[in-house]
Amino acid sequence: MHAVVAESDGAVIGIANYLLHENTSALTPSCYLQDLYVDPAARAQGVGAALLDWLWAQTRAQGWATLYWQTRENNYRARALYDRYTPHSGFLRYVLRTPQG
Repeated sequence: MHAVVAESDGAVIGIANYLLHENTSALTPSCYLQDLYVDPAARAQGVGAALLDWLWAQTRAQGWATLYWQTRENNYRARALYDRYTPHSGFLRYVLRTPQG
């Protein structure tokens, strides 16, 4: 797991947690953005976009195959940001949980 933070006046105002993993569809790792969070007081100021831009630049510079993430269908605020980067992939997510999950 990796993280990058956005700061303002020495305070963390945003964080992106991501991980790299191998896959069967590419020869280089993929980057999964597990969590993108921006402090409510700092939202709509470009913080989320700056974190995504940094991670996309890293993806290209490191030669990773893809950068991808997911969000809830009804998370319209996040989707407004994400839709500026790429259209929805059309995939649905299915989850089986153990008792510990």
